[in-house]
Amino acid sequence: MTTRDPWQTPREGEVLLELARMVDEQRPGVLATVIRAERSTPRQPGSKMIIHPDGTLTGSIGGGATEAHVIACAAEVAAGAGCRVVGIDLDGGHGVCGGRMEIFLEPVLRTSVFVVIGGGHVGRAMVEVGRTLPFHFVLVDDRREILEGVRGTPGVRALHCAPAELAGHLAVASDAAALVASRGHAQDADYLEALFALEAAAGVRFAFFGLLGSRAKTALTKQELQRRGVAAADLDRLRAPVGLDLGDETPAEIALSVLAEALAVVRGREPLRDADGRELGVRLRRRRT
Repeated sequence: MTTRDPWQTPREGEVLLELARMVDEQRPGVLATVIRAERSTPRQPGSKMIIHPDGTLTGSIGGGATEAHVIACAAEVAAGAGCRVVGIDLDGGHGVCGGRMEIFLEPVLRTSVFVVIGGGHVGRAMVEVGRTLPFHFVLVDDRREILEGVRGTPGVRALHCAPAELAGHLAVASDAAALVASRGHAQDADYLEALFALEAAAGVRFAFFGLLGSRAKTALTKQELQRRGVAAADLDRLRAPVGLDLGDETPAEIALSVLAEALAVVRGREPLRDADGRELGVRLRRRRT
């Protein structure tokens, strides 16, 4: 990552190169672009700056109070508030130059992280079908050979990781999704327990948290997690069985049903309900594939 040196004039090429790297590596951030400048201003239209999640900057739009205000507004954009235009009055509280600027803020990646535990048929289908959607995937499996064909796929990070190792490799975000679809319900329980621990440590919950499996199998997994001390409130949040009822059978169809439900949840869409308040379209039972 390139961090701005405040004593040097930023080169716009550095910002564009960093943007390209961020897209390639699926790293989020907020891009600030000067779109209007009147009278005396420190930067002209077209000047760009990237605000990274850790607070570092690439490029500059003028420094000082101007930059500090834009950085504060960028935090709202990064949190999902959408693009916005920020007006800067340099004859007021943001500077003494006497001019005025308008800065356009936009997320570098308008996507959400989707953690898929399990690189089997459904896990692979999740990645293949979901790559056309506003998700970037982390495909996790403890079998290195399962992930070989996925490495290097744009928009996908292959993570060879056992349940006990997740804490050192994954972060939880409030707009992220997670699906556990490993090769057996005992391993599902291990990964679920690790993901719940990640949430507790971060103080943040996944927006969408699902478990693949039949109604009977998911019930057994929940019982095992309850025995291990996982809070009932957390288990109630777990979507199991997961996916909308599309009459699906193949891995791709199952992936579509899960992705449709996840996208609706991440975007805050309320489910349709029948007269008794039950969600419509949510499956009652699932056969593992």
